[in-house]
Amino acid sequence: MAVTSTPISSDMSIVYDQAGKNVTRHYADVKVAAADADIYDVAAGAAGINTLQDLTMTMLGRTISNELENA
Repeated sequence: MAVTSTPISSDMSIVYDQAGKNVTRHYADVKVAAADADIYDVAAGAAGINTLQDLTMTMLGRTISNELENA
């Protein structure tokens, strides 16, 4: 049985350190076709989201949801 996997949605999470506590910001509907390097640049690059924060970014995560179908 062959199964095909089709990406259907993608989200990004940025975790910041706020005086020893983790603060998480979620961003939904990230383009599925976007490369991981591009998402990193948007979040942590020289002109990224991280530059708008006073907090220190400790982690960047991406979640991709896939639809599985029997081929």
